[in-house]
Amino acid sequence: MLDIKEEDYEKKKNIAMGLAVAMAVSCLAGCGGDDKKASSDGKTEQVLNISNNSVVVGLNPLINTTGPDNAAFNMVLDPLVKRVTRDGNTYEIIPAAAESWDISEDGLTYTFHMNKDAKWSDGTKVTANDFEFTFQKMATPSVAATNAWLFDGIIENFSEALYDQGKKPEEIGVHAIDEDTLEIKIIHPASYFLELVSSSAYPVNKAMYEELGSDYATSETKTVFNGPFKIESWSQNTEMVVVRNDQYWGADDVKLDKINYKIIQESATAVQSYINGELDVIGTTDANWGKTIEEQGESESYQVPDSAPEFFMLNAANEYLCNEKIRQALSVAYDRQEMIDTLRNGKGVPIYSMMPDTVQVGEKTYTELVGGKNHFVQELQDEIKDPKALLIEGLKELGKDPDPSKVTIRYASRGTDELSKKIAEWMKQQWESVLGINIEIDMMEWNIMWDKIDSGDYDIATGGWGPYYNEPSALLQLFDPDNGYFNAEKTGWSGEDPKKYQELLNEAKYEVDDQKKAELYLQAEELVVKSGLIEPTYLEEAPTFVKKYVKNYFVSTVGQVDFSQVYIEK
Repeated sequence: MLDIKEEDYEKKKNIAMGLAVAMAVSCLAGCGGDDKKASSDGKTEQVLNISNNSVVVGLNPLINTTGPDNAAFNMVLDPLVKRVTRDGNTYEIIPAAAESWDISEDGLTYTFHMNKDAKWSDGTKVTANDFEFTFQKMATPSVAATNAWLFDGIIENFSEALYDQGKKPEEIGVHAIDEDTLEIKIIHPASYFLELVSSSAYPVNKAMYEELGSDYATSETKTVFNGPFKIESWSQNTEMVVVRNDQYWGADDVKLDKINYKIIQESATAVQSYINGELDVIGTTDANWGKTIEEQGESESYQVPDSAPEFFMLNAANEYLCNEKIRQALSVAYDRQEMIDTLRNGKGVPIYSMMPDTVQVGEKTYTELVGGKNHFVQELQDEIKDPKALLIEGLKELGKDPDPSKVTIRYASRGTDELSKKIAEWMKQQWESVLGINIEIDMMEWNIMWDKIDSGDYDIATGGWGPYYNEPSALLQLFDPDNGYFNAEKTGWSGEDPKKYQELLNEAKYEVDDQKKAELYLQAEELVVKSGLIEPTYLEEAPTFVKKYVKNYFVSTVGQVDFSQVYIEK
């Protein structure tokens, strides 16, 4: 057995992976003058105001897993282990609800030893039974847990239970040996398993869930918390207020007394609040705002690339987009660097693969192992000299009128903010001028767009995803035609290619040779990217400005802010 404890498990990596689920959200923080008041011990109360441009949808970690939801859970819930940011664009896995863990020599059994001092905010003990119950609920079909698919094909019997194929949730490979010991059995070695658990398995309280059922976590009064903070109040469209959890096992070491998690949808409003001294941290791609902030001389500036690829999704069930040549024409009809320069003031990195160049297979990057052959968009750009001519070929193959002006395709935005509007208008201009087609813009809030994707009611949608762990399968499995988050019902993908795709991913799970595994991933990626089903566009690289009096707020490509260690020094 490999005994891994806090002091000897320092998993620090440079630019590697991004957070689970990710929408393009901006976290803002601040310390308003009105929040300065003495705490019970006579010290100035430590209050931080953070903001997001999207709402926290809900408080149940089984079904609410958007980027904003996970940002909230990061404050109020402890998974078994946590992946937290550290200085110098690094991260590490640290103990949380589990104080230590063992991994069997064959890499198939993880034994977590629970922190005996861990409590829920109501004073009851956090036990291995809570986590066993959480995983069992994730594997229960009727629960419709949104992160369940992540453990499909990883935890023993999980798939069979989740898809009602002869196993019950109680039979999955997650067992509470006793209240202080949790054992998880997986079906193939997965070096990323701890990262996956840290970002996608926030616990529910077994006793309260069994009591409340579907009412669990429908409000801040119908749930409990085991993290460093607890929710004091929550207004979905306005603000969530969290305060120090006095039952937390590490409460004495938590620096902040309160966090106000505000919703500020307009980036200009948020930046102005930062400039006015109401916020502590801001990310912006606007060069003029950045110059104004720098001239104030009150901030530190950090700039690291994001690890969550932005992309367009093309619905293959559409009468035109079912044709590969038409999809490919759309993919090469615009310049990605020009897109970044025009829309994001140059603050971004163009991508020509679904994989950021930092994604790894074993000790090497995927891109290195495949010799850069994963840059399929560049390959298409080299091959396709006349995108409009290719489009016309596709129309002829479909038996359609070959006149591009007769083609109308809908574009669904991922929000109604100013940037979403600019992206929509720019893409409309690019596709119409290069290809001669008509683009109808459907402006909608991001959650509405995702509902449209879920029902297959879209032509082109603006996607984005933060991988839950640092390995190609974290992104490729999204498009598994049966069990992926973007399955065939959402993408309209049919025929032999999705079957082959699934076979390649399944084969890669059991391949132990990193080079061979990478080559399997390469074949799979080609099926979704070179075919134009997915159009990778860019990685964000917006500068983040942090007020100089904010301490221990680390900016990193990977991991989550450790809010328990953030403090204000004025």
